[in-house]
Amino acid sequence: MAQDANTSIKLFVSTHKGGVHFPDNELICPIEVGAALHAQKLEGMLHDDEGENISQKNPRYCELTAQYWAWKNADADYYGFMHYRRYLSFDQSQHYPTNRFGDVLMDANDDATLAKLGYDDPEAMRKLIEQYDLIVPEKGGFQGSTTIGYAYYNSWEQKKEDLDCVMDIIAERYPEFSGIAKDYLNRSEGYFCNVFIMKRDLFQAYSTWLFDILEEHERRRAEALESYDVTSNRVSGYLAERLCGIYLTWLIEQKGVKYTTLQRALFADVDEAQTLEPAWDASKEESEPVALVFSANDFYSPYLGALLKSVADNCSDHRKYDIIVLHEDFTQKNIDLMRQMVEAPNISLRFLKVTATMRAYQSKLYLRGHFKVETYFRLLLPQMLPDYHKVLYLDADMICLHDVAELFDTDVEGCLVAAVRDPDTAGLYNGAPHSGTDAVAKNKYMDEILKIKHPYDYFQAGTIVFNLDEWRRAYTPEEIFSFASSYDWQLLDQDVLNYLCQGRVRYVDMAWNVMMDWVGIRIKDIIIRAPRDIYQAYMASRKNPYVVHFAGPEKPWNSPACDYSEHFWRYARQTPFYEVALHRMCQAPANDKVPGSGKLTPKEFAYQKVATPIVRFFLPLDSKRFKKARSIYRKIHPRGENY
Repeated sequence: MAQDANTSIKLFVSTHKGGVHFPDNELICPIEVGAALHAQKLEGMLHDDEGENISQKNPRYCELTAQYWAWKNADADYYGFMHYRRYLSFDQSQHYPTNRFGDVLMDANDDATLAKLGYDDPEAMRKLIEQYDLIVPEKGGFQGSTTIGYAYYNSWEQKKEDLDCVMDIIAERYPEFSGIAKDYLNRSEGYFCNVFIMKRDLFQAYSTWLFDILEEHERRRAEALESYDVTSNRVSGYLAERLCGIYLTWLIEQKGVKYTTLQRALFADVDEAQTLEPAWDASKEESEPVALVFSANDFYSPYLGALLKSVADNCSDHRKYDIIVLHEDFTQKNIDLMRQMVEAPNISLRFLKVTATMRAYQSKLYLRGHFKVETYFRLLLPQMLPDYHKVLYLDADMICLHDVAELFDTDVEGCLVAAVRDPDTAGLYNGAPHSGTDAVAKNKYMDEILKIKHPYDYFQAGTIVFNLDEWRRAYTPEEIFSFASSYDWQLLDQDVLNYLCQGRVRYVDMAWNVMMDWVGIRIKDIIIRAPRDIYQAYMASRKNPYVVHFAGPEKPWNSPACDYSEHFWRYARQTPFYEVALHRMCQAPANDKVPGSGKLTPKEFAYQKVATPIVRFFLPLDSKRFKKARSIYRKIHPRGENY
């Protein structure tokens, strides 16, 4: 068949939720299913409650409400159906491994992945589609030799009586399908997920057949359906999946239609890249709203909760506070608890998911020790907050004892950041014990590897006022993350920020980032080695700290007698997470090392005293063998600890 530019092809992709990424492709038609049941419609897509529809039946019919809508309302030469998590792959030159069900498992439906599947070339897709009457996904099956019918009969959420009823309807109304229907149910592989592309005449005939059977099933089983639970009530969707397989098999094996098979991809993550606009219009406020940002994960809720409580309790009634938490996995329950905890007319608390934006960079970044991937989220600020001019960023392991508005108001004109000098790094640079790693001393690392021109100007990145306008002018996101992933930096993104900001830092009072005396050695062994002006500034800040920082692996929630722990527990007791923090602390294994005790846990002993010496013997540091081994390890464990 010759390619016809006038051929109308509509590939409907159903979704019930917002924030989903769709390809920028003229053939793709996103459609909201169950729209009639939603308080607010999703923007930028079709809705299954417009025109003739069964949108109200979405809890029972699932994605079929999109098919019904297309059948009754859309005009096309080809109709295709996919889900927001499942797409057909139009790249027939590449065959990916699949699971037993026939899915190609992919991390996300980002643009790069969709391009691999052919969605960046709608003309090539059109050319492929127009060659056939029918396109189906590769077949899939169940565990072992389980048949399609047996799997349905033995699933708790699916009832044997429903499938039997449908088979009776087929025998009565469509006897020409009885043989293929029975045969299909006795097969171990079939077509699943209601995914296909059909030419108009085939689609119209199939939809007439399908919905007639499903409506008759509803009529006959009406009384039984009344008692179904939420999951079992998806019965029409379950049945349609089997009916679709029957009909596709009939078209291919008995009608001899011209068809081809494509792989079906299943995406683990489908969220589109998110950004946020300011919570308040600064032009309408007497003072600029304070934009305050944290990075954390859901496990950190008890500790972030204490920080949020400390911020809220020290806020001014005369300022607005626009608080944003960068995250990947916060539960709605914990989000709601934190919002209730700080609720006030002048406080906005929002959670911004970074997963989609971070995906392009995450696998290349290094981690070690107690550091988590959240430490890198601050590098996303210029692109995720495009309408913000500046923001105050605080690490999540802090407690505020002063109104942060005062720090936010710091003039950062012409600078990239405002921050405090790092007394810890200054002491390590001057040769304090524990400096650097066993690979390279701190001063050599700073001078020769990180190449900091003025090492005593190195800042602690737990408290930063970012001039986002200046960042956007200075660096692209690609430049930032290219440098971040170019080396196994000792202090990860803190080193990255210090290198990129050299000569463009405004230094603020050290009281805004007073690091705890980690295991009782940070002051007496490390900071005391810093230049005396830095040492004296740190000691003065301890007398009246504005923000205390539990920097390092020792935290008040795992070492309740640690330095400054009283500030954490004072606020933690006022949060709904207090008991969770206590419970976790009480659950800590009895043989865990107490910070500062000098005793090693069995795992630490095995690693430090046995494994490490053996590795160092065969792979000397800075040797070609060591560098090659580390490179291989990084490819296998991109987010693991560094060895």
